[in-house]
Order: sequence, then C-alpha cells, then structure tokens
Amino acid sequence: MQMRMDTSLRRIEVSSEPGKIYFLRVTWEEDLGSGFSVDLCDGQSVWRGKVSEEEVSKEAQEMEMKRDIYVDELCQALTAGGKQTNNYSFDLSKDPADSHTLHFSYEKVLKDVFFKLGSAELHTISKPIEVIKELINHGLDRSSELRARNEHLLGENERLGRERDYVTEELKKYVQAKEVLEQDLYTRFVLVLNEKKAKIRNLQEKLKQAQEEVESELQHRGDTSTVESKAPAEQDYEGSTDEESIENENPRPSTSARGWDPPSRNQVAAISPQRNLQPQPGAPQTQKTSLMTSSPQCLWHNLTVPDCFVVKYIHVVGLFFLYDR
Repeated sequence: MQMRMDTSLRRIEVSSEPGKIYFLRVTWEEDLGSGFSVDLCDGQSVWRGKVSEEEVSKEAQEMEMKRDIYVDELCQALTAGGKQTNNYSFDLSKDPADSHTLHFSYEKVLKDVFFKLGSAELHTISKPIEVIKELINHGLDRSSELRARNEHLLGENERLGRERDYVTEELKKYVQAKEVLEQDLYTRFVLVLNEKKAKIRNLQEKLKQAQEEVESELQHRGDTSTVESKAPAEQDYEGSTDEESIENENPRPSTSARGWDPPSRNQVAAISPQRNLQPQPGAPQTQKTSLMTSSPQCLWHNLTVPDCFVVKYIHVVGLFFLYDR
C-alpha cells in the first residue's frame, strides 16, 4: 500500500545570487526525519536531490542535537511551517567537476551567526517542463484548498456573527426582563418593609401603653395600701370604750344637788372591773381573755387611762361603803 506523500512548496532566495527567486519543493512520507526529496526550480531549469534518513541522523549528531529537535528545525527551514521567515539562509554552489550538479545548503541564522543544518546534492532534470507543471498544479491545488478553506471559514464567521447577534439580542431582552423583575421585587420589598415597620411601631406603642398602665396600677395599689395602714391608728385615737359610752348615756349625779347615796353591794358588783374591752384592730383575739384572767398587777398595767379612772372610782366608792357600814 502506497503511503500518502506530503508536499511543501515555498519561494526562497539564495545568498550567492541576490534578487533571484527559486521555488523549493520538499516531499516526504512520514516526517522529514525519515528522509525527504528536494526539487529546486528557477522557472527554466529544475534540480532534484534526496536526503536519506541516515544523513538526517548524521547531521543531528554533528550538531549535537536531539533528533526530534533537529527534525523540527528542518521543518521550519525547508517548509517554513507555512510561514516565511528570515531566520534561515540558503545557498547554491556548482560542482567544479560536474556542471549539472549543484550543492544546496541550508543554515540557521542567530544574530549574524550561521549554523549549518544540512545540505543536499541536486542534479539537473532533463525534462523540467513536467516538474514545472507539477509545481504549478500543486500551487493551484493549494490555492484552491486555501480558497475553499477561506470560504468555509468565512461561512463559519458569518454563522458565528449571526449567532452572536441573536445571542446579543436575547441577552438584551434578558437584561431588560431582569431589570423589570428587580424593580418589581424592590417595589414589593419596600411595601413589605414599610408594612413591617408600621407593625413594629404599633407594637412598640402598645407595649409602652401597657407598661404605663402597669406602672399606674402599681402606684395606685401602693397609695391604697398606705392609706389602709394609717386608718386603724386614727380609729384607735378617735374611738371610745364601753365605759365612756355608758357614762355619756348615764351621767353620774352630782353630790351638790342632793344627798349622796352610797352604792349597794349589787351595784358595786355590777361596776366591777369585769367589763367588755374592745380589742384594737389587728390585736390577737386572746387579749380579752388574758385581761380577764390575769392577776391584779398584770391587769392594772394593761389598763388604759380611762380604765384607771374607773378603777379608782370603784375603789373610792368601796371605801365609802365600808366606812358607812
């Protein structure tokens, strides 16, 4: 099975003949490292040569370069990687022994320093017209391929441009819709926020009013308890005992109006100290019993001022009664 041949055609100038144009065609199967064929044409004559794989490896060893790197340099120099470059120089020299043989060399230029990459021995072809036709056909085919590729790229570019315009319009619509949506959401948010603020203010007012009511109720209760605590003391001073009420209802007759009648024994017993004393508010209920059952000394110390006068009166009446007897 015959393998497909790759071909590169480029235009070069040689340093030995400035201004003269040559066309260089390089053909290879796998890559330049496996060997390649060189055709050089000046428009009238054609020279052809071949570089074997062994020669490529030998040149790489002489330059102390790895084979892959050297093959890349050859591709840049002979095919220019599809681009025209000034980093490489070409030269032709005739063989003094054979006028139909040319020595074709190619070098790399680094800051005016030339490094020889390799050379090939070219021989004149007897029928250059066929090779020139092949070069023209290759150029036309390549031009057609590039034109078709260019048209394809132009079509892709137009399609991408239309898609870009469509996407731009859609994006503008989305941006407008987003702005409308944002405005709507912002308006709703403002309404909700204002409503929440109004509710918060209302709740704060209710809370403040409730606190004022609680404080007023507590102050009212405190004033009421203060008045109730003062009322019993005032009643103690303003009230009267049973003996005072009895004396007011039954006043004692004076001795100046008529003769004094001493009381009988029953009368003395009736006005004895066993009288009903009203207990003061808040005093324990056992106070009355203790007053009635206590000794005369304890009873005397527990009597109030009106009670003392009553007891004195009873004592005096008793003495008169005993004296009269």
